[in-house]
Amino acid sequence: MTPWLVLTAIVAAMNLAAFIAIRGRWDRFVAVLLLASVIGAILGNAIGERTGVELVRIGDFHLVIASVGAQLCMLVATLLTQLGPSRRSE
Repeated sequence: MTPWLVLTAIVAAMNLAAFIAIRGRWDRFVAVLLLASVIGAILGNAIGERTGVELVRIGDFHLVIASVGAQLCMLVATLLTQLGPSRRSE
């Protein structure tokens, strides 16, 4: 395994745990949030590499930018689910 893959999984899991702790509830949406967190960490690392922002790095992995990317992707995923149709109980 490559180091960035391991770091991506660790960063995604830690950001998911923080996001769920702040949100305060577990539900069926956790799998979608995990996927959004992984995608956000990968995108954040790529953006950090392209822009040259070096706040905190572990080797070639841009830790802070990857964490920000993961949090933003999970926030977008949560907001998009709120915009969808709501279930009506009759």
